[in-house]
Amino acid sequence: MTVIENNAQLMQYIPNVVSAVEGEDTLYDKISSHMDAAASWFFRYICKGSAVTTELLPLVRSVVAAEAFRAALPSLNVILTANGFGIVSNQSTAPASKERTESLVEALIAQRDNAIEQLAFELNGRGTPFDGTVFRGFEAQRMQGFNSHLLDKFMEQRSALIRLQTTLAMDALSTAVCSEMTALTYADEAERPGHINRLFAFVPDIIVRMLKGQEVKADVRRVVEYIRTHEAEFPGWADTQTAKHWADYTYKNDKKSGGFWL
Repeated sequence: MTVIENNAQLMQYIPNVVSAVEGEDTLYDKISSHMDAAASWFFRYICKGSAVTTELLPLVRSVVAAEAFRAALPSLNVILTANGFGIVSNQSTAPASKERTESLVEALIAQRDNAIEQLAFELNGRGTPFDGTVFRGFEAQRMQGFNSHLLDKFMEQRSALIRLQTTLAMDALSTAVCSEMTALTYADEAERPGHINRLFAFVPDIIVRMLKGQEVKADVRRVVEYIRTHEAEFPGWADTQTAKHWADYTYKNDKKSGGFWL
């Protein structure tokens, strides 16, 4: 699938600091192979082509253009002109400084990540790597204090986050309750039932703290007790193995704990 068809279309998605240089091939010609690779990467790892509608194409083009140009930069001779960056074939002109080139790379990565996150919201996570989690886009990474290279960090942590979410579902929430949550991850708070909003106030934070290796037992017990005392709102809970496991526990309030302790 050809995502970007010509240079004019490509330049709509490249930072406006990049200017044409007279006598040079277009940027489209210089990075065409990188665009093919970026499109293949996108449809393999980020979103299936069948999910991309005409309305979503601008976001896809933004991702592919940014990723292709970023990947191509080391092989390009980037110079600084009066109108911004330029790409030239000859090596006689001094290249742009390392600091300026690194700033351009960071801008391209941010563009790529922003477009991918917007796409996830447009698709409610479906058909993307964000599908089936209680986190919207790069929410888990921002909760850890990351503000750049979000896709890279997400991909690094994705398997662990899914594993921890599954563990929490099996040990505390039940798969039924967890499935109810993940179906509503991208819903607006006002559109979610109140009992699901209550879980979203705790569960994502618990998973992130589990990822960090922090203690979460008190909050897990608090969540379980909330579900147990609101079983009418969680009809899928009572008949699960998770519910039967917790039915044998006796709870008592401990004012010092701020939660529920065994």
